[in-house]
Amino acid sequence: MSLSTYDKGIMQSTCNNKKSYAAFLIDRPFNEEDNLKALLMNCLRYRLQIVRNSETGTGGNTNDADSESDFEKDFREWDDLDSSPSSENFLSNSEDNESSSTSKVISVYDSLLQLIDEFDATGAAEIFRLLLERRAAIPLFVPKSKKHYLSLLRHVTLPRIDNIRLSEDKSLSRVAVISCRQRKQSQTCDILKSIFNIDSFHFLDLATSNISSESMLAEIGCGCIVSDDCKTKTTKIQNVLVVHVMGDFKPLWSFLRRFADCFLIEDSTVESESFFKAFMTKDKKRELDSQDAALGVEMHKSFNCLWKPSDGTPSQIEKKRKENEFLHFYFQNQLSDTFKLELKSDIVTCMDKTLTSNVDFAKKRLKLCDIPILEAEEYRSLECVSPTEIESKIDESVNKSLGNVRKNEFVLQKSFMQEAEHHESKMENRLKEEKLHEEDGKIKVIREQRRAYTRQVEKNSLLRLFLSLLETKDPCSRVLSIRVLEKELAKRGEQELGELFKDVENLSVSYWEKLNNADETDFHSVAKNLRSAKTNLIENVLGIEHLWRELSHLYVDMEPERRSPAIENIPRLAAQHLMDGFCLELLDGDSNIIREKWIKEVLQQLGSLTKRKRLFILSVMGVQSSGKSTLLNTMFGIRMRTSVGQCTRGVNMQLVPVEGRPEYDYILLLDTEGTRSSEYHGLPGSEKRDNQMATLSILLSDATIVVMQGENDAATKEILPIVLMAYQGSQLAEDNGGRLSSRMFFVYNRIDTSQKDKLGDIIQKLGTSLYEAFRQVQTSIGNSTNLKSESPFADFKFDTPDSSDSDVLFLGNVKKDSEPPNDVPNEKYGKELIQFREHIHQRVTNAKSGNTCWKSRSINEFSEYTEEVWKCICSANFIFTFATVVENMSFDQLDLEYKAVERELAEAYEKSFENIRKRMRKFIEEKNLFLCSTSTRDQDGKIQGRNENSPVSSDPFRSSLRNEIFLVIKEKLDEKVEKIVKKEGREKWSHQFEEIWKNNKKDQALNWECNLLNTFNVLFTYERDVEKYRKKMRTEINTLFKPSSTNSWTEDNKKEKFEEMFRSILTEAKKEFPPKVVKNEITKVYQESPVIKNRKIDIKWPDVDESLALEANQPEKEEDKKSRWVLNLLFQYRKHLPSITNIVKKIRGNKEKEEIEISKCAGTVYDTINKIVSGKLCYDDSIIESVIREVDEKIKKADNLTENTVATIMHNHGMRLILKVMEKTQKEWEKQNSVPAKLESHEAILRNTFMMVSQGVEKTQLFAATMAKTLEFSIISAFEKEMVQKTFQGIRKERWLYDARFMQKHMDLHLIDLLEKNKLNEALDNIRVPKAFYADILQQLIAQKVPAVKDEWKNFKNQLSQAIKKAAAVQVDSGRAQQFVSQLRTEFLEGYLQSETLGSAFLIDCSGEYEDCDNEEKKEFQEACTQKLHEVLEKQPAFKNQGVYAKELSLKVVQYMVTLNDQAALPRCDECCRLCKSLCLEAANHDIELRPHDAVHQPGGVAGFSYHPTNELVATTCCQSYEKDSSFVLNGDDTKWYKYKDYATVFPGWKDPRILEELPVREYILATYNKEIAEKYNLEPCTTIPASYFRHLSTIRKHLEEEIGGSMKG
Repeated sequence: MSLSTYDKGIMQSTCNNKKSYAAFLIDRPFNEEDNLKALLMNCLRYRLQIVRNSETGTGGNTNDADSESDFEKDFREWDDLDSSPSSENFLSNSEDNESSSTSKVISVYDSLLQLIDEFDATGAAEIFRLLLERRAAIPLFVPKSKKHYLSLLRHVTLPRIDNIRLSEDKSLSRVAVISCRQRKQSQTCDILKSIFNIDSFHFLDLATSNISSESMLAEIGCGCIVSDDCKTKTTKIQNVLVVHVMGDFKPLWSFLRRFADCFLIEDSTVESESFFKAFMTKDKKRELDSQDAALGVEMHKSFNCLWKPSDGTPSQIEKKRKENEFLHFYFQNQLSDTFKLELKSDIVTCMDKTLTSNVDFAKKRLKLCDIPILEAEEYRSLECVSPTEIESKIDESVNKSLGNVRKNEFVLQKSFMQEAEHHESKMENRLKEEKLHEEDGKIKVIREQRRAYTRQVEKNSLLRLFLSLLETKDPCSRVLSIRVLEKELAKRGEQELGELFKDVENLSVSYWEKLNNADETDFHSVAKNLRSAKTNLIENVLGIEHLWRELSHLYVDMEPERRSPAIENIPRLAAQHLMDGFCLELLDGDSNIIREKWIKEVLQQLGSLTKRKRLFILSVMGVQSSGKSTLLNTMFGIRMRTSVGQCTRGVNMQLVPVEGRPEYDYILLLDTEGTRSSEYHGLPGSEKRDNQMATLSILLSDATIVVMQGENDAATKEILPIVLMAYQGSQLAEDNGGRLSSRMFFVYNRIDTSQKDKLGDIIQKLGTSLYEAFRQVQTSIGNSTNLKSESPFADFKFDTPDSSDSDVLFLGNVKKDSEPPNDVPNEKYGKELIQFREHIHQRVTNAKSGNTCWKSRSINEFSEYTEEVWKCICSANFIFTFATVVENMSFDQLDLEYKAVERELAEAYEKSFENIRKRMRKFIEEKNLFLCSTSTRDQDGKIQGRNENSPVSSDPFRSSLRNEIFLVIKEKLDEKVEKIVKKEGREKWSHQFEEIWKNNKKDQALNWECNLLNTFNVLFTYERDVEKYRKKMRTEINTLFKPSSTNSWTEDNKKEKFEEMFRSILTEAKKEFPPKVVKNEITKVYQESPVIKNRKIDIKWPDVDESLALEANQPEKEEDKKSRWVLNLLFQYRKHLPSITNIVKKIRGNKEKEEIEISKCAGTVYDTINKIVSGKLCYDDSIIESVIREVDEKIKKADNLTENTVATIMHNHGMRLILKVMEKTQKEWEKQNSVPAKLESHEAILRNTFMMVSQGVEKTQLFAATMAKTLEFSIISAFEKEMVQKTFQGIRKERWLYDARFMQKHMDLHLIDLLEKNKLNEALDNIRVPKAFYADILQQLIAQKVPAVKDEWKNFKNQLSQAIKKAAAVQVDSGRAQQFVSQLRTEFLEGYLQSETLGSAFLIDCSGEYEDCDNEEKKEFQEACTQKLHEVLEKQPAFKNQGVYAKELSLKVVQYMVTLNDQAALPRCDECCRLCKSLCLEAANHDIELRPHDAVHQPGGVAGFSYHPTNELVATTCCQSYEKDSSFVLNGDDTKWYKYKDYATVFPGWKDPRILEELPVREYILATYNKEIAEKYNLEPCTTIPASYFRHLSTIRKHLEEEIGGSMKG
C-alpha cells in the first residue's frame, strides 16, 4: 500500500513544505527504475556503496572505460530484490519526470543537492550524518534554493569524535582545498581521498564524465591524515576539517579566509585562468589585505600551498614563493604518490606548528556557524532551532545530577516498580487466597500514593521541558529539539556514571576472581556490594525512556478530572513521537511490566493519526552487545536510541512507514533489551526479566530475528524453551494450532563468512538446539499441551549459507576496519541485510497455516493482541528459571507523607475552631437575656453580667483550642513527622523537614489564634456593645417622647434634639472604646518580652527618624520598599560605628563583609515581619510576640552577627516596621469594626426610630419599620459578601490563579490587545510596572468568573423572603417582637443563607420596648412585619450592568483572598526583578527561605533596562546574562559592578536567574518597537536583537489563545 495524502502531510514541515526526517525513513523495495535521488537515499540509509573507490582512480585524467558501467552496476545489483516498480515513488517530482522523458542524465552531485533540498533541517541533518559516517564530504549550500547549512551543522555530531558538533568545533585543524582548473580536469578529489581520506560525490561524476551544471560548489568533510610518528614509531591519526571548493571560488574567499588554517590551491594550466591572473592580482591582494585586517584575519599566519599540474616541463618545487605579495609554497609536477606523501608531510608539519605555536589559536577561531557565507549573493541559512538554546533550557530544568532527578523526582516509576513487586508476589502465591487479598490491598495503597505523587511530578521542570518540546508545533523544531535532549542526557550520563561503571567493573573483577579461585573470604560481602553497585548504576541512569515512563504514569495515575490539557494530550504526543521517527518504550525496562492503559491509549492515538493502517510486526532479540540495534539501523535506515549503559532498555517500538508493499502500510519494529546483560547479572530476577522480554518479543511479532554474536548462541538456546512454555498455556497456542505465530529468523554477527564449512556446522547445531528445545517443553508439560506433536520449527529453512532463501544469515563486521581511515560502513553488511529484509517479507507474507494465509494487523488489533500476550506472560510460571523473586524497592515518599501530616494539622485546627465557635454562640444565646441590656465591662475589658463573679473572657476558648491541638500534635502528629523524617535514606532531609514542621506549627498556631480572637471580639464584644448603645439610645428616645409631651416638638427641634442625643451616646462610646494606641501596646509587649530582657536590648522610639535623611537622598525611581528599609537599617548601623567614616561610599558600594551580612539579615527580618502580619485583620499582642521571637531567631542564624549592638539595631528597626504596618492595619479595621464606628453607621436607623416615636407611631408599626430599616441597611453588604465568597470558591482552582506562567499568557494576550489598538505606551507602562498590571489582569479574570448577578440577586431575595416567612410563622403569646427578631436571626445564621452579616445586623434587644405588640392580633403583627420587610426586598434596584458590578466586586475578592491567607489560593507575589521587572512566580506571602523569589526573566530592554555606559537597550534576559557571567550596575552607579552569578547575593531572597523560557510577546515588543522604547526611556536602541525575537504577532496570539483555550476546555 502506498502512503496516503494524510500520511505524507504529517511528514512535511509546516513552514516550508519540505519533507521531514520521517519521510526519510520510508521503507521501500529496491527498483532499478527508481530515480537517482531515490537510489541515493536508499544507499545512504542502508550503508551501501554509492561512489566509486577513488583510491584506484587518477582524477580527471582517468581513461577508465569501465567507470560508468561500474557505477551503474552499483545500482543495478539490486535487480534481484524486487522487479516490480513502486506503486508510488515518494521522491519523484515533475523535474525528474521531465528529465526522464528527455533522457537527460543528471550528475550524482546534482542529484544529491536535489535530494537534500527536498528535505527540511531534520532530513538534511540525517543525510549529512550518514555521509560523514562514511567519510564523505557534504555540500555547504544548494545553489538553486540559495540555502546554506552552516547553522544546521550545529545539529550534526562528527562521527568517531565524541560530542563534537561540526559547526561548533574550534579544535580541529582546518584546510581549504580549492580548484582553479576546469572541473573535468580537476584532481582535487584525488587529493581529498589520498591525503585526507575523504570521498567526494564529485569524483563519481568525474569518473562518468557527467559534471554538475552548477558554477560554484563547495563541500566540507571530516577527514583524517594517517602518518608515521618518527619519535614514537607509531601511526599518527590527525582529524581535520576540509572544505573543498570547485568552480568559481571567488564569492567564497571571505568565508574561506576566516575558516582555513591551510590552503591547498590547484592552479589552472591555462595562464589566463590561473590563480594570480584571474584572482590574486596585486590590486586584489591589497583589497583583500584590507578586508582581512578588518576581519582580523592575517594572511601570513596561514599555510598556503599552490600546485600547478605539470604540462610536461620539468618539475618545480619551491619551498617559499611570493607572487603579487601572496606568500605560498609552489609546486609544479604530476600528482604522483611521492608528491602526495610529501604534500601530506608538509600539511602535518604545518598543522602541528600552528596548534603548538599559539595555545589560544583554537579559542580565537570563529565557529563554522558564525562565519558569514555568500551574503552578497543573498544566501540564507536553512532555518532550524538552536541546540545551545535547548541545552540552556535543559540546564535550567536539571540543576542537579541526572541520577538525583531519577531517584528523587521521578517517583512515579519507582512506585510502579514497587507495585510490580506485589504483582510478582501475587503470581507466586496465586493459590493462597489470603495472600492475594493482602497483596491487592498493598497495590491499592501504592496506587493511591502514586495518584498523590502526580501533583508533585506534574510540576517537575525536566518533564515540563520535555512536554514543551513534544508540544512544539513545527515538526522540524520538535525533532531537532528532542535529538538535542537525547544527546545531552546521554552526554551528561556518560560524565556522571563514569565512577559508577568503574565501581561495578572493579567489584566484578573481584567477584569472579573469588568465584573462580573458590576463595570464600569476604565472598558474600563482595557479592552483596556488587549487587548494590549494579542497582545503584541502574537507578542513576536517566534517558528519554525515563521521561516517557514518568509521563505515562502521570497520565494514567492522575484522576481524569484533574488532568490538564497538557497531561490529557500526552498519549497523542507519544503517538506523534512515533510518527516523527523516534522509538517508544513498550515494556518498562525497569519494572519489566507493560503499562496496559498507557499503551492502549498511545496505540489508539496512533491509529487515529495513521487512519487505521495495517502493520507488519518485526521483533529483534539477542544477548547484550550482539548488535541488534545496529542491525535494525542498517536494515531500515533508522536511528535506534542509544543511552548510557545499554543501547536498549525493555522493549522499544519504532514505526517505519512503507511504500511499494501492498500487504501493509507500516512496519512496527520491536527492539528488545539485550539478554544476560552484565548490569543485571547476579541481581534477583535477572533471568526472569530476560525470559519475559524474549517471550514478549516473539509472541507479539509476525517475524522475530534472533541475533547472536559470533558463535555464542547459548543464552538464546536457554530462552527458547521458556518461550514455548509460556506460549503453550494460553488460548493463543490453541488459536494458532500449537505453532508460534511469529516466524523465526537467526542472524550470526561478526562471523568470518569465508569459512564455508564452519558455517554449515553452525547451522546444523542450531537445528539440533531448536529440536531439543521443543522436546524439553513437551517433557515438562506432559500430554496436556496445546502444542502439536509437530515441531513449531518444522518448516524452518536450514539452507546452505550460499542460499539467499535461508532463514539463517551470517554477517561479517559492520565496519570495514576498526581503525582509521577504513572505520567506515561495510557495504557488504548493508547489502546482505537488504536481501535478508526482502527474504523475511516474502517468507511472512506468503506464509499459510492450514487454509489461513498471513494477513497484517490493524493498530487496534495489535493493541488487543498485546493485551492477550501480556496476560499470557503474566500467567506463565517462570519459577524454574530463577531462585529468588524480585527484591522490594525502596521509594522516596518523604514529601508526600509529610504533606499528609500538614493536612492533618490543618484539618484538626478547622475542626476544633468550628466546634469552639459553636460553643461561643451557644454560650451567648443561653445568656442573651442579660448580656445586651445590663452588661458592663471591668477594668481588664472582661464582660460582666448581673453576677460580677462571672466574667466572659476569650482565655477559656483560646486554651481549649491550644489544648485540643496540643493533644493532636503531641500524641499523633509529632510522632508521625519524626517517623517520616527518620526513615532510612532520609537523613539528609531530616533537619530541613523538622524545621519546616516547627515553623508550620508556629505559623498555624498564630493564624488560628488570631482568627479565634477576632471571632470572639465580634461575637462577644462588638456586636453586643453596639447593641448596648443602640438600646440605650432607643430607651432615651422612648422616654423623651412620652404620649403627654409629643405635641410641643417642631421638626427642627426634633432634628436638633436627635443630633444632641446621638452625639452624646457616640461620645460615651468613644470614651469607653477609644482607638487603640498601637505604639503603646507594642512598646509594652517589647518591654515585657523575655527575649528583649535576656538580650538586654534597649528599646526606644527616636524623636525623629534619622534615617529619613538617607531616605530623602534615594533616587526618585527607587520603588523598592524593602531595599529602602534595609538601607535605613544600615544607616542606623553605621551611626553606631564611628570607625566607618565614608558613609556615602559604603552606601553606594564596596560594602564590608559585615554590612553584607547585616543587609542579608535585615532583608530576612523584613520578609519575616511582613509574612507574620499578612492576612491579620487587626492588632493583637500575640502578633508582636511572634515578631519578636522570629526576628530574634533570624538574627541568631545570621553569620558573624553576634554583637548586641547589631541585635539592638535590628530589633528596634523591626519594631518601627511592625508599628507602621500594625498602625495602618488597626486604623483600617477600626474604621469598619470598632464600637463607635459601627454605632455611627446605625445613625440613619436610629434617626428613623426617633422620628417615628416622636410621631406616636404604634409599637407594631414601629417594630416593623425598624426591622425593615435594619434589613435595608445590611442587605447589599450581605449579598456582596455572599458574592465574594461564591466567586472565590469558583476561582480557587483556576489555573491562572495558582500557575504564574499561565497567568503570564493572559497578561501577554492583554499586551497584544493593547498593541493592536495602538496603545504601545500603555503596554510599556504595564511591563515596567508589573505589579499594577498583574492586579488589573487578575481583577479582569476574576470579573469574568463572577456569577450572573441578576440571577444571584433574585435567588438571594427569594431566600430572604423564605427566611422572613419562616420567622413570622413562629407564634407566641408574649415577647412577640423579641421572638420574631431572634427567629429571623436564627434563619439568617443557620438557614440556607448562613449570613454572618445579616445575623449580626439583627442582634437586637427588644426587652422593654415592644411589649405593646403582644396586645395586637397575632396575624396583624405577622402581616405588618412581613409586609415591611418584603417592601424592602421589592424596592431594591436590580443589578443591570454585570460588567460594572463584576469589576467592582473583583477588588473585594482579591482582598478577601489576602485576608483569608489560604496558601493554596493566593494572588501572585508582587516582587519583581530589580533589573528586568519580571514578576515573581511564587504566591503572595511565600516563605522566601524555603521558596525564594524566582521569575521567568524577560529581555531587559523591554522594561527600559540598558547596558552601561552605552545606554543601549538590553536584548538578553537575566538568565542569559547569568549563563554568560555578565555584570551590571545599579542605579547608574558605575563605581560598583555586580556579577549576574552573584544575583542571589545582590538581591537577597531571590534565586539566581536560571529559568530560561521564551516570552514571545515581550521579545516581539522589543524587536518591533526598539526605537520607540528607547525614546520613551531616553536610551539608545538595541543593536543586538536576536533574529528569533522577530515574530508574527498573529501567530503569537493564536498560540496563546490555543494554550489558554485548551486549558479551559480541559
